[in-house]
Amino acid sequence: MNERAPRVDLRRSGVLIDSDGIESEVTILDVSRGGLRLVVSEGLRIGELATLRVEHGEAFPVEIRWLLGNEAGAVFLTPVDFAEWVRQGQGGPVP
Repeated sequence: MNERAPRVDLRRSGVLIDSDGIESEVTILDVSRGGLRLVVSEGLRIGELATLRVEHGEAFPVEIRWLLGNEAGAVFLTPVDFAEWVRQGQGGPVP
């Protein structure tokens, strides 16, 4: 049985730049070593490549893996410093 990776609750603002270059405000709900869950506006597609820009101008390439209502799941396409995301987390791990 595959265990789900620990997730860290963030509730932080970000900007998602889709494959057409359109920027949308998002809320990063939680993050794990491999990916993240976002509140998004309409217009994304499963499999779409995008860039997530966060505080301090950091940008991360992501791929949208699922969409459900106004939420989306994405995976990071490059390694990320998970420890830094944990330090930024406000509410600790999400069950």
